[in-house]
Amino acid sequence: MPPIKAIVFEDCCLADADGLYEDVAPALRELEAMGIRLHSPAEPERTMYITDNAAGLAKAKAAGMIPILLMNDPDEAQRLTTHNPAGGIVSLLELPDFIRLVAARDTGASSGGNEGGSGSVPLTHYPVAFNERTPL
Repeated sequence: MPPIKAIVFEDCCLADADGLYEDVAPALRELEAMGIRLHSPAEPERTMYITDNAAGLAKAKAAGMIPILLMNDPDEAQRLTTHNPAGGIVSLLELPDFIRLVAARDTGASSGGNEGGSGSVPLTHYPVAFNERTPL
């Protein structure tokens, strides 16, 4: 899988009527420092689409982007996993580490770490919900 170059966020994942969520500014600063393009897509297969709803997951898939579920509510997130997002996060602060994990595993696979020899491991095989319920 090619490295992630851009992230598109649905507005509901960044702010509510009271303003930006507290994890937005530090996450965006770190992603910008990593050279990730924010809010505007790169090639679809190199662009994550962050959403917290089924319509957003469908929109991302239809556009060929990588659908990532922002899991705000555990019960709702459980229901939305039936829509098969490529991964999930609990906080935007997890995105930089998520991208590093994918890049590191892809580099390892490209250098012979993948038994199948295909050179990369599909994103869907990565543990991407970084919380106490998902062992790495």
